[in-house]
Amino acid sequence: MTMRKDIIKVPEKGTYKWQLFKQWTDEFRQTQADHVAYIALHLAGVLEPCRTKFDKLMQHHRQQLCDSSKMQRHSRAIERLQNTMSAAAMSYESNFRRH
Repeated sequence: MTMRKDIIKVPEKGTYKWQLFKQWTDEFRQTQADHVAYIALHLAGVLEPCRTKFDKLMQHHRQQLCDSSKMQRHSRAIERLQNTMSAAAMSYESNFRRH
């Protein structure tokens, strides 16, 4: 099964929105803070597409865990996904909703 690669568009380079997005993504890289990732994706207007793509990829890799010959590969893929800005933003959002 091949995953389709959907491209998520960020603000056009050189625009004010791009500058804000770049500032917050740089901050995320330095701090790995969930709320910073959430703000960066929200400012870029890509929070919803990122959530959708993240959920799809996680579902795909979790389904593939059943196949023992591919389990290790898909476990690594899940671990990498969990270390992305999208995962951090989703974590922040779910924690925020609980409070």
